[in-house]
Amino acid sequence: MRVRSLGFATDVAVLRAGGSMVVEDDDHLVVRTPSNPGYWWGNFVLVADAELLAHGVEVFHGEFPDVGHLAIGVDGSDGAVPKKITELGLEADVSVVLTATSVASAGVVDAEVRSLSEDGDWEQLLELRRQDDHPATDDVYQRRRVGEVRRLVESGAGVFLGALREGRLVSTLGVVCDGSGTVRYQHVQTDAGHRRQGLAGHLVAAAAQVASHRWDVDRFVIVADPDGPAINLYRSLGFHECELQVQLARPPHSSVTA
Repeated sequence: MRVRSLGFATDVAVLRAGGSMVVEDDDHLVVRTPSNPGYWWGNFVLVADAELLAHGVEVFHGEFPDVGHLAIGVDGSDGAVPKKITELGLEADVSVVLTATSVASAGVVDAEVRSLSEDGDWEQLLELRRQDDHPATDDVYQRRRVGEVRRLVESGAGVFLGALREGRLVSTLGVVCDGSGTVRYQHVQTDAGHRRQGLAGHLVAAAAQVASHRWDVDRFVIVADPDGPAINLYRSLGFHECELQVQLARPPHSSVTA
């Protein structure tokens, strides 16, 4: 299966770079992250179109019999949500995929900005990520996610930047190159007490500069919540919408068994 959507193509490229396994079939992909079975979007099935949703659910149960969640991606760019999601107990998450060939500079910020690489950096990243924990997310899951980030950095496939104030990590994001000139942003996050102070915008611009020096870059890709506050920031830095991405999920312990 050839992935048509830029959002899922870059998702899969990042997962591959981090050590996930991808098995391709004619009408679907199976993405597996054995090191973190609780990571929904590291363990999912991507189907070629919405008409294959039931097939995707069947494939998922066959490939992941021991996980509690259900996660199906629908390839494409129009954001169409399959009609059968209600009877399957699935919830739809539609995101906006944005691209830019260059990223505008952002204002100066009162913070130290540098790449994350030291042992203490990863512990601080873990603390920052705990702020956004879903109630069902355990600490093992987050430690594994931070471990995946560290492997991306140490392999040379990614760079993660942090903004620090008085030595404390308060904002962070990463960029990962897929080897074909496309750079994907990852994990944009700012401490709740330091938001709306220009930190995220500064890091988005700084990461573009770092990526352009490190790799031969043709375009930058970032994914955003259409109703979230970040999307307007990305637009102001030169990103424009190119497609919609559909992710369908059912949490563990759902009463639906289909």
